[in-house]
Amino acid sequence: MVLPFEEFTNLTTELYGIIKDVEGYLTKREMEFLALLAAFPTTKGEILEIGSYKGKSTISLAKGAALTEKPDVTAVDPLTSPSSTDPDLEGKESCLDDFQNNLKKAGVDRYINFYQKHSAELAKEWNEKIRLLWIDGDHTYPGTKMDFDMFSPFLSDGAIIAFHDTLNDFEGGIRVFMEDVLLSKNFGPAGVCGSIGWSQYFKDPDFGWKYRDQKIKLYLKLSRLIPHIMLNDNLKGLKKTRYKIARWRVPHSEVKPEDWLKEVVIAE
Repeated sequence: MVLPFEEFTNLTTELYGIIKDVEGYLTKREMEFLALLAAFPTTKGEILEIGSYKGKSTISLAKGAALTEKPDVTAVDPLTSPSSTDPDLEGKESCLDDFQNNLKKAGVDRYINFYQKHSAELAKEWNEKIRLLWIDGDHTYPGTKMDFDMFSPFLSDGAIIAFHDTLNDFEGGIRVFMEDVLLSKNFGPAGVCGSIGWSQYFKDPDFGWKYRDQKIKLYLKLSRLIPHIMLNDNLKGLKKTRYKIARWRVPHSEVKPEDWLKEVVIAE
């Protein structure tokens, strides 16, 4: 497999300028990490994005995928902000126009297979293998858990799963990442970049178990955040400071492509 290191370096140099005016909640390091996951396939299958909002992550994924032989991205979102954790649309019924305009402006609209519906509706008809599953929809625990349960069975051997806001004060991403990924023998290399928790799936549980110590270490660091999220309805003042200190202790720095590729297993 020929890996597009030079092309990816050029992309990251340009990416922020392409996406900076798109409304959304990705940091610069998160945009680049999503592009990295899309640009360097670990196995075969589709890229599936759950939760698009106005296209910030969609564009990041599409720009990365454009460096591969399979440049398309599938995305699903009703774009009506139905969840309590969704962004405020400020009186609009939908952000479809903004989403479509942003994709077109970025030059990636032709690569996006978009479904304007709830992920549960798409799951009823989904039958494709997935090489990258990006979960950034309903951030409640039931919502995130449902997305994981519906689509994780379609992960290809060696696929990557990633959750947004695992280091923010929503319980869905961090709990599902900890309970269903880090405590599962079927997931191997794992880490956090910005607020994105990620891991690699393996069909053989014995293979994933080799990464037990790495996952336990990360689990224990993340576990310090759980009481703040679960027991404090409103993080303010000293409570918020304590939460930020616990979050700071979780390694979540920028990820370099060469370092990440040494961690994961690339299918032949």
